[in-house]
Formats: sequence, C-alpha cells, structure tokens
Amino acid sequence: MLMDETREEIIKRLHIVQGHVAGLVRMVERGESCPTVLHQLAAIRSAVYKITEMVLVIYADDCLDKLSQEKEGTGSSAQELVKLLCQFLK
Repeated sequence: MLMDETREEIIKRLHIVQGHVAGLVRMVERGESCPTVLHQLAAIRSAVYKITEMVLVIYADDCLDKLSQEKEGTGSSAQELVKLLCQFLK
C-alpha cells in the first residue's frame, strides 16, 4: 500500500511526465528534429521507469511481508510478485 508521502512523490513525478508528454506533442506539431524528439522520449521513458520502480519496490515489500505471514507451501504472494516482475521486465 502506498504511504501518503510516497503517493505524493509518485503523483509529483507523474505530473512531470505529463508535462514532458505535452511538450513532446508540441515538439512533434512544430516538426522538431528526430534527435530532439528521441531525446525527449528517452527522458519520458526514464521518468516512467523510475515511477514504475518505486511502485514495484512497494509492492514487493508488501508481497514479502505477506509471504512471511503465509502458511508454508501456499506461496501465492510470491507467485503474484514473480508474475508482476515478469510483466515489468518485458
């Protein structure tokens, strides 16, 4: 579960990404060069990756906490975590 402080940080970062995307749209509309557009896309990708990493760490912590409380052999939290990691790594 996201703590208020972490949630605020993620929202702040998402607003920054939103601004970058809006800027990217304007750049494409103006016909900016491909290298300039690609540079902006790389910045957006990096920002989204960092947000994803933050959420993934929180989720992993939650899953590991649940796993330590589960009865031996159930492993559903571990399976959920592995599934999510596989999706993220695609």
